[in-house]
Amino acid sequence: MKAFYQNLNDTSALYNQSNSKFYSYIFKVSTLDDIKIKFNYIKKNFSDSSHICYAYRLYNGMTLLDEINISDFNTDAGEPRGTAGLPTLNVLKKNNLINSCIFTVRYFGGKKLGIPGLIKAYTNSAQLVIKNNNLRLWFPQDEIHIKYSYKIERILNKIFKKYEVAILNQMFNDEIFSIINLKSTKLNQFINEIKTHTDAAYKIINK
Repeated sequence: MKAFYQNLNDTSALYNQSNSKFYSYIFKVSTLDDIKIKFNYIKKNFSDSSHICYAYRLYNGMTLLDEINISDFNTDAGEPRGTAGLPTLNVLKKNNLINSCIFTVRYFGGKKLGIPGLIKAYTNSAQLVIKNNNLRLWFPQDEIHIKYSYKIERILNKIFKKYEVAILNQMFNDEIFSIINLKSTKLNQFINEIKTHTDAAYKIINK
């Protein structure tokens, strides 16, 4: 599978070109709601800017061939078509970033940059904000809700460890209810191993 990356932190960068200032921000996101929240934050704090352009790439599940689906979007926000959002998206693609969004806020400096100049400026600003960040390998994750009896707790804990499962939450009542995360590429193997080593004393709720 192709390697993907995500920015570790939310960071910013300033790029200057011909008196125009380009403030770029990169955010970790996982949903459209996340992006909307970030957009509203940028819009509120830069209400006097000339343009707010952005692009994102979001994980959108796995195909039947275990390939990653990616949703992407870009907007020029009033800049000439293809001069702002698309160069930003291309920088995200070039760095194999996923679940990341870059906003670039422009303050016009009084001199028109032309099509090539705008593409250069938005590209360089996006590259700079990535350079100011740290990237980590990203893997598609599935959140699973599983209910099981206490008699198979030890077996499941061993399977959890084998598949590097992250336990997000657990509740202990008549049965154990666990919310877990694991790599999507290991999900089918994980479920098959549970079936092989346990009886029917478990239930996966959201699979």
